[in-house]
Amino acid sequence: MPDPILMLGATAAALIAAALAAALGRWVARGRASGLVGTLAFAIGAYLGLAVLGVRPRWPLSEDQDRFLGLVLPGVLLVEAIGPVAKVPRWAGVGLRFAGSMAVAPTLLYGSSYLADLAGPGSALWPPAVRYPILVGLGLALFGVWAALEWTTRRSGSAVRVPLATAGAVAGAGLCVMLSGYASGGMNGLPLAGAIAGAAVARHALPGAGAVLLFGLLLAGYAFGELKPDVAAALFLTPLLAAVPEIGPLSRFRPWARTALALALVAAATGLAVGLTAVRFQAVAAGTGREAGGISADDYQQFP
Repeated sequence: MPDPILMLGATAAALIAAALAAALGRWVARGRASGLVGTLAFAIGAYLGLAVLGVRPRWPLSEDQDRFLGLVLPGVLLVEAIGPVAKVPRWAGVGLRFAGSMAVAPTLLYGSSYLADLAGPGSALWPPAVRYPILVGLGLALFGVWAALEWTTRRSGSAVRVPLATAGAVAGAGLCVMLSGYASGGMNGLPLAGAIAGAAVARHALPGAGAVLLFGLLLAGYAFGELKPDVAAALFLTPLLAAVPEIGPLSRFRPWARTALALALVAAATGLAVGLTAVRFQAVAAGTGREAGGISADDYQQFP
């Protein structure tokens, strides 16, 4: 089982490093280029926090976590940085987000039993007739959440609401994945969540990074662990609760009140998802609820 003190230290290191980098970047840039500053600050915090855990992409990128950290994470940061730096047209930015969203699931699942015939011809868990609709659906879901978080950022006028909401959901996803038999994958979510929160000092929301990290953690937990689809779906949609105060009568509240309400809603939903996963884990550990294909406490302890 991962060391809780080590995970806490990695999360704190990521948060502090990202916050300091964002503050320094804002001072050097004199408040300009917040998108680039926020992206760089997040990258510094994320990879420093992962280094504290002893995690880094291993070449060749044969495992899902290697591709997650070596391809998916740099890719989404590049997309986040291109828009503010290159001043690309709105349609081009949407196209980049769409392409990135469609690529995440195939990248993470590449070479797995879901897509590859590892046990012989036709043995893939998702045959072509099922595989492509699922991958397209996953890509569209990620694109939709990404776009919704972009809208929430513009509508609310808050540079911290979406980062804190996604950071909370990512941290919750990491805990749920750890409790679902994939400890080495889930623990990566904690420093990544810290980096998202710390980078908010740059006053740039990074909605794409939050959405993609959350999606990647949950997909890995479901595909390579025992994360239940109901919890995965609920956690993936949780950051959208940050948009609720912008709808209807709630939009008349003061900005700070709307942000506080949004974060409370996200925290409550995340807490429920983590609590449900913990209850299921405890049921398995007590030997009263081992499900078909599930895990035991001994199984969990064997993960690095």
